[in-house]
Amino acid sequence: MFSARQRAGQIARQLPRAVRGYASEAHDHHKAEVNESFGKGSIATVAIFFSGVLFYQFIPRKGEESSVTNLINKYQSRKEDWEETNAMHTKAMEQAGYDRNLFENASHKHRFVDVAYPEAFQSHAPRNIQAGQLVNLDHVVEHYRQQHIKDEERKAEKLGEQKK
Repeated sequence: MFSARQRAGQIARQLPRAVRGYASEAHDHHKAEVNESFGKGSIATVAIFFSGVLFYQFIPRKGEESSVTNLINKYQSRKEDWEETNAMHTKAMEQAGYDRNLFENASHKHRFVDVAYPEAFQSHAPRNIQAGQLVNLDHVVEHYRQQHIKDEERKAEKLGEQKK
């Protein structure tokens, strides 16, 4: 077996070596026409040029606003809108206060004047207060209520004199 291998190797070395042939070289006489394109780079260059021309056509002239700016301004809150909203809210609150004052002061003689914060006469920290330490301020509240009734009677008399 070994001798057969050696003999095959000797025969292979003695044979002339064939020149390798390539398919592209073998068919020189059958060349086909090839359609070559401009390529991606040249197409991109032409597209950029024409898009620049179109962009320049739609740029607003001096004194005009672009459609993009108009679209942004449409959805953007403006200072004037907030001022108008706040002014309307303030006017509504003033009217509500006037109406409330009108209804609360409808009857002048029997209106109870509630001193909103009678503890202000004895303002101090509400800690460690012993029972009976705070003074009863009902007489102070009644005093201010009587003053209010007197003021309302005086105003009513003054209005009555002006109407006559």
